[in-house]
Amino acid sequence: MKKLTLLLIIIFTLIHGTCFTTFAFSSPPPITAPSGILMDAATGDILYNKDAYKKMYPASTTKIMTALLVLENANLKDRVIIDQDTPFTEGTRIYVIEDEELTVEQLLYALLIESANDAAIALAKHVSGSVEEFAKLMNKRAKELGAKNTHFVNPNGLPDDDHYTTAYDLAMIAKYAMTIPKFREIVKTVRYQIPPTNKQVETRYFKNKNRFLWSSNKILYKGKWIPIKYDIVEGIKTGYTSVARQCLVALATRDGHSVISVILKAEGKNLWVDSRTLMDYGFENFKFVQLTDEKIKVKAIPIKNSEEKQLDLITQNPFYKAIPKDQNLPTINKSITYNKEIQAPITKGQVLGKLTFKFGNRKLGEVNLIAAQSITAKEGITSIFYFKDSWPKLIFYYLLMFILLFLVWRTIVTCIRLQNKKKKLLRKKRLKRYATDYMSLKKHHYRK
Repeated sequence: MKKLTLLLIIIFTLIHGTCFTTFAFSSPPPITAPSGILMDAATGDILYNKDAYKKMYPASTTKIMTALLVLENANLKDRVIIDQDTPFTEGTRIYVIEDEELTVEQLLYALLIESANDAAIALAKHVSGSVEEFAKLMNKRAKELGAKNTHFVNPNGLPDDDHYTTAYDLAMIAKYAMTIPKFREIVKTVRYQIPPTNKQVETRYFKNKNRFLWSSNKILYKGKWIPIKYDIVEGIKTGYTSVARQCLVALATRDGHSVISVILKAEGKNLWVDSRTLMDYGFENFKFVQLTDEKIKVKAIPIKNSEEKQLDLITQNPFYKAIPKDQNLPTINKSITYNKEIQAPITKGQVLGKLTFKFGNRKLGEVNLIAAQSITAKEGITSIFYFKDSWPKLIFYYLLMFILLFLVWRTIVTCIRLQNKKKKLLRKKRLKRYATDYMSLKKHHYRK
């Protein structure tokens, strides 16, 4: 009976899910925090949800969004000159000094490892000119990443009634951020240092506030005292204010598969216990079924404006689906979409279409289809017969037909004229010959 109930829950959720496919067990693991989520990092499947859509204060987990925007809009080697106001930022700081010169890269490490609020302000001003303009950029990008119930007013997470998010939104932001190689590199770094600068004679030393990466302190977990350090964790960001309490967004990887846990408003060491509870729950109760691998040929499509007649479309990356371990994946339908007017030149790896996976009418996810090889455009006079749009092609063909008909008509007229001219010449020759014969005959008769 229990298995039947579980199966019905899974089927109902697959059909009626609101954003991503959600799987749930009748007895999810208990956590002490009022809000949390566990998400498959590859597909966005929600494996656990406790008030994940409730608005909460994010504290310094805000800096995930700040960092990804900096990585998208600035160069790591850019020099940042600290203004007169940034050194007075409240909370955790690296104590930047007015007119001090630091690189974007150094400030990013300070932001994500030391959780420096002054580094966040300096980076925001470097990208957008002011905190207010940067906050607008944060809110715009959040919506683009699927964080619909988030509103930022600053780049560091200092308390503000209008600065809020949800566990789900933070997971979506983190899911994207962890696809950026430099971001992923920084958040798993345990120690970092900034050497003396033009204003600071001392070296600044940082240690990551994410204790999953290094701490030997113990927590009581499933009846045993174990170290906080958890080898499968690869980052990403802690947070704390007196209002938001303890917050953590973490990513863990096992057997090539990653999950993202978000815990908001936890108390004390419960932050680490709750986070590990969710991560272990995901790996112990779900399996990741591969629906396709990377570089798998999906379809051969015709190519225009090239000596090559066809081009293979292949999958850009693997695609997995998380399902409960005691269940089998239902029948999955696949559909292919691509531009029917694709023409050369084409670069190897260029995205040309998508392979979409569905369960009934429910979209489970999709994979980009890319060009298996580069295709060069046809050169020479024949290349003029290829157009990207249909209307110039139609005009060209009508014009070409008119020119061909005109040439045929002119050829026929010329042939007729030549024929008539030839006939006239023959007639003249005959008349001339008749006249010559007549004169010869007459002369002969006269002599007689």
